[in-house]
Amino acid sequence: METTGAQAPETAEAARLRPARGSSTFARRRYLAAFLLLLPAAGLRLFTTIYPFAQTVYLSTTNYNPMFGAAKSVGLNNFVRLSRDLAVQSSIGFTIMFVMLSTLLQLILGIAVAVLLNSSFRGRTVARAINLIPWAIPMVVAAIGFSWMFDKEYGLISDLFARATGLHVAWLSSFHTARIAVIITNVWKSTPFLGLVFLAALQGVPAELYEAAKVDGARGFQSFWSITLPLILPQATTMGLFMLIWQLASFDLIYTMTGGGTGYATSVLAYNIYQAAFGGLNFGYASAISMVLFGVVFVMGGVALFLYRRVEIDL
Repeated sequence: METTGAQAPETAEAARLRPARGSSTFARRRYLAAFLLLLPAAGLRLFTTIYPFAQTVYLSTTNYNPMFGAAKSVGLNNFVRLSRDLAVQSSIGFTIMFVMLSTLLQLILGIAVAVLLNSSFRGRTVARAINLIPWAIPMVVAAIGFSWMFDKEYGLISDLFARATGLHVAWLSSFHTARIAVIITNVWKSTPFLGLVFLAALQGVPAELYEAAKVDGARGFQSFWSITLPLILPQATTMGLFMLIWQLASFDLIYTMTGGGTGYATSVLAYNIYQAAFGGLNFGYASAISMVLFGVVFVMGGVALFLYRRVEIDL
């Protein structure tokens, strides 16, 4: 019997598939409650991030010095001064060199340490524990220790180098060798951390892949190049990006080990900011240097992130 002029009765299947009344209202309330609960934390995070950055941008255009009262706008004079400051120009170059070389060496040595600690040998557990000692030592303590070891007169490293080559090098008193000493210390301090991360990544590589490669006649280096390296490459790029950004703000090593010397040889941007702000109380100029550091971080972080995305897509 046809029904005309009235809606056909709803079937049981249609009633089951039709959204329950009030479900959309409940979903909206749930999202609203989540938004309200997250709002204080998000607001605090944005305030502690955006306000200091905006304040730094503002101060970079002033000559603010707490000893001389209120800040006065100087426009871009601080940045013009930066373009003529040999100390800052040297610091920009060494900051990039320090970060790039340190990160590259840390990645290479970290992978080598991880492969070594992942192999089977007697005392492996003890070796893994000893590996963490440099990472556990505070950077200031490591910097003081290496400054003694690099001393020309009684330093252990200087003595061993002199016995091996016959050359007596004043590591911390020469322009180039001071840079080498700082980079060596930084690599020694952070490599165990990367070794630990890569060791964890190697633990997830299936042993069947190595057995299959061995059956196919692959040697040790061939297995590493074809199996190990591609599988840990995502971790390597991630840690490389992290170390690049983290080490751009290095301060404690430089401050303790060389004080930025010899001359401006080992001075980095973070150390220049400290000198301008707390050495001369020139917060305006220190803020301008901070903006330069922000630019370096932005560019290097962007390049590293682009390379990371390329690796992620290729894999």
